[in-house]
Amino acid sequence: MEKEKDGKVILLTIGWLSAVLAFGFFPFFLGAVAISMGVVLRRDYDVDKQGTSLILVGIIGIVLGTLIGVLAPL
Repeated sequence: MEKEKDGKVILLTIGWLSAVLAFGFFPFFLGAVAISMGVVLRRDYDVDKQGTSLILVGIIGIVLGTLIGVLAPL
């Protein structure tokens, strides 16, 4: 059995937490963190499906989080 690279689980955890929290808090920062984690996971850890999902959810989090922030005071 091949040993898993150290840090893969923590990158996934930080990436998904950032992606989910981007919908409500600091969408540009947390969305960028989720996108960055997705890129690192795809490139260095060969986790293509979750990396791509993190990139997409990060982008959606930036857009929707910003819209929610702009429209919430109305």
